[in-house]
Amino acid sequence: MIRVTCVGHIRTSVGRETVEVQEDGIKTSALIERLREMGRDDPNLGFSKFNTLVIVNGSSAFTAAADDRVIEDGDEVLLLPFSHGG
Repeated sequence: MIRVTCVGHIRTSVGRETVEVQEDGIKTSALIERLREMGRDDPNLGFSKFNTLVIVNGSSAFTAAADDRVIEDGDEVLLLPFSHGG
């Protein structure tokens, strides 16, 4: 299980702060697309793989567009939009 914490407008779009994904070895871009599918039937969601910072296990940070990054079972992921306020 991968535990995903969403903040800012990502949380608003998805409709909850935490999401548990039952998949091992998912690419970060695929994770973002899966969360976008959860987003309140709005095709114009304010987050994408190009404007989201992914932080894995509190140490590795990269954009979700870095398609070579794979999230594994047991990872904890924080999704932070580039424009998140202060």
